Amino acid sequence: MADEEEKPAKNKKINKMTLAEIDAALKKTEEHMKGMTSQYARALQARKAELQGS
Repeated sequence: MADEEEKPAKNKKINKMTLAEIDAALKKTEEHMKGMTSQYARALQARKAELQGS
């Protein structure tokens, strides 16, 4: 049980990610899904644009 507490969360909400985390998630998503057409990828791109605009 001790190791369960030490592990970071697997899934992090997009609106809680930093710009660097979003970039990493976009890169991983593009490699695994072979494109940026999924709802997840589009949400990441929208959040990235929102953060860069601020």
